[in-house]
Amino acid sequence: MEDFFYENNVKRDHGKMGKVFPVVSIISLVIFLVFFNGVPILFGYNIIYFTGMISFGLCYLEYRLIKNLDVEYQIEITNDRVEMSKVTNKKKIDMLADFSIKECEYIGPVSSDRFEEDLQKSDFSLNCTSKRDWVTCNDLWYFYLTQDKTPFIIIFEFDEQMYTVFRRYNPRGTKVING
Repeated sequence: MEDFFYENNVKRDHGKMGKVFPVVSIISLVIFLVFFNGVPILFGYNIIYFTGMISFGLCYLEYRLIKNLDVEYQIEITNDRVEMSKVTNKKKIDMLADFSIKECEYIGPVSSDRFEEDLQKSDFSLNCTSKRDWVTCNDLWYFYLTQDKTPFIIIFEFDEQMYTVFRRYNPRGTKVING
């Protein structure tokens, strides 16, 4: 039996809001800072040191907020081990899940009949797809498993290469693809 390794990064697409929000928030911040720093000077108060520090803090907060919009989900499959991570700003990596394919109760598309029932039974779901809201289609699959007595679902973008590994390590729990 030969070893299997699969890695995929999925960049989160925030849609129109992801493109409009940074521009609107920066313009709003600039307008606010002009008034925040200018109005006290117009009334004769020289508090630019105080307002300047607050302005610097707000600019840094805006910078961090926009940088944190850059989100990717990374899925790595090494033989029967699956690792799901969230990568923020191409620097910060948060491990979301680490499990064996053998532990999964079911692996299949979100369009299957069983998905709604599994979603109701799970305590939470992780959406590791490019869209903020997942849609019911055959390109999105999910893992349903229980760890530490907590049932949950991980929704991910399916690739044909994964299927052979799913069937090898969990043949009973994997949905059969016709064809």
